[in-house]
Amino acid sequence: MLWSAKSVSKQLQEWTRQYGSIYGLFAGTTPMYVVSDVDFLEKVYIKQFSSFHSRRLPIILRLQTGNKIHLFGATGLRWRRQRHIISPTFSGAKLKLMVPLVNQCIEAMLNKLSDIIDDKNTDINIYKLYKRMTMDVICRCAFGIDTDMQNDVSNIYLRKSAGTFELDVEKLTIVKLTNLLPFFVTPFRYFYLGQIAVRRALIRLIPSLSNYIEETPGSWLTNRVKEVVNFRNESLTTSPRKRVDLLQLMIDASTLNDVKDHDDEQCMSKALHSDEVVSNVFLFMIAGYETTSTALAYCTYILATKPNIQDRLIEEINEIKWNKYDDENAYEIATNLVYLDLFTREVLRMYPITSKGQIRKCNQTTNICGYIIAKDSIIQPDIFSIHYNPDLWGPEDPNLFIPERHAVKRHPVAWMPFGVGPRNCVGMRFALMELKMCIIQLLRQYRILPGDKIEEGFKRQEKLVIQPDAIFVKLEKHSI
Repeated sequence: MLWSAKSVSKQLQEWTRQYGSIYGLFAGTTPMYVVSDVDFLEKVYIKQFSSFHSRRLPIILRLQTGNKIHLFGATGLRWRRQRHIISPTFSGAKLKLMVPLVNQCIEAMLNKLSDIIDDKNTDINIYKLYKRMTMDVICRCAFGIDTDMQNDVSNIYLRKSAGTFELDVEKLTIVKLTNLLPFFVTPFRYFYLGQIAVRRALIRLIPSLSNYIEETPGSWLTNRVKEVVNFRNESLTTSPRKRVDLLQLMIDASTLNDVKDHDDEQCMSKALHSDEVVSNVFLFMIAGYETTSTALAYCTYILATKPNIQDRLIEEINEIKWNKYDDENAYEIATNLVYLDLFTREVLRMYPITSKGQIRKCNQTTNICGYIIAKDSIIQPDIFSIHYNPDLWGPEDPNLFIPERHAVKRHPVAWMPFGVGPRNCVGMRFALMELKMCIIQLLRQYRILPGDKIEEGFKRQEKLVIQPDAIFVKLEKHSI
């Protein structure tokens, strides 16, 4: 059973070896196709996107209704409108505006590292520092607050964000039950929302109960985002000066009026509802935290265990005229280093962070590669089988780390850590910029060596993301 599998990705990979590149099973009562045939998936994600524009959502996201639905959970015309408005937020010009904020967070992490390191024999779990740094980036770039979390290991934003990833909702009994018996979704929705309403009412009536009735991590974060949005809107009435962050860009495109989703772009609203701003800022906060820090963790593991790869990167980085490195050209440097880009792509090929966001739901019965895909069926890509397919990634062994393989043009669905097609990750460019800027600054100052417990800490587990327990390294300061 897929539900009982310790790692869904490994289980799918094993079944693909047994049953081939397209096979079926049931997710409760719903037909599911597990696919590693890239031509089939190209039709799903790109050529027949109109038939597969929706994700199959976990029950917890299906509880959101109305204007509280964010980009990840939105479907059809609502998704189209939100994507149309949010995509420009991640344009090259907008990303450049956020470079100073990202640089400040990276500098804070490097200062923290400098405080920790006393000599090259110090073992550091750098993954923990990456988590603090990426949350710092999100808090500053998403809604412009400085929490000093890199110096505060018990920071509440960190704890609540980590809490949202601790639970794999798909393995909860109630979620399994609603998959088997879909009519349970509605009563579960009323139960869940009613529970939240009762909790809020009790705290409102008896404030002291807040010490005993704890909000869920997701509710706590959402409420903090609401507070920041309200404060920002109020401050705009007293001060015309605007901040440069994701929140401000979305507020500028928001309205308190009703929004309309329409086939005709001329009739479609060109704004986000204010509630959609809150839900999407919350989405970016969650999506950008664990994923980017985990990608950095995998990059660091490779750098520590493959010194020849690290040498190549350091050589490329040292070719830059660093006296000209500043916020203005940091973006150009990060996006134009060729070997760094090949390296990053190879890390994400071998260690994709998640596959759960790439499941698609069939919106209308259609024919793909001779298969009749019925409406409401699910398409589950087997990303590991695709990323390790020798026919797609040869002639070199896909199990070997070879960045140069990405210099050769591959099938458009052969590499999909951020998804493929119109519904790929909207924040991909931001994530890659942050990741590359961090690697550049880290390797400018240090050589990364494997820690004594690096393999022990690298044991991976799969929940919402596929992540290692820890990345233990030693850092050796470059001689000047």
